[in-house]
Amino acid sequence: MKYMVMICRGHVPKWHGMNSDSSKFLTYFLPKGGKLDTETAQWIARSLHLSFKGMDSGEVYDILMQQFLVAAAKYDPDYTRKIKKVAECIDHELSKCKQVRVVDANRHLEFDCDRHLRFLARKHFLQAVKGKDGKIAGWERTGSWPKASALKGEPIACGY
Repeated sequence: MKYMVMICRGHVPKWHGMNSDSSKFLTYFLPKGGKLDTETAQWIARSLHLSFKGMDSGEVYDILMQQFLVAAAKYDPDYTRKIKKVAECIDHELSKCKQVRVVDANRHLEFDCDRHLRFLARKHFLQAVKGKDGKIAGWERTGSWPKASALKGEPIACGY
């Protein structure tokens, strides 16, 4: 409900009384390297308000629910296990390859691992190698490549 107040009214109701969920929500909209304080929280709330300008709270709620359903459809409860399997595949089956291609990894795994390789690249464990056309042709391990046993994590449940 506090999100709706921020979006519909365009301001943060109470900075010092703001709960941790609201502050986490606002940090998603911070510029890179920005710090959440009163001024930036107000700026983000005004920006959200302008994004939904002229809409009533019911319309805003419907749009936010539609976006949530799109995100929830992509949810994979086995994502962390798949990341570990991709790392194990790179460590064992593809250890002799200098460059890992998605098709090579897919050949050893029973799922499409493109998004898992991209995740490992975001965490700086892999580095993209671009082809002549400018598209990603494969992935190379970086110096911070972890052992597969170091990739610990449990599935994240989706709350009701």
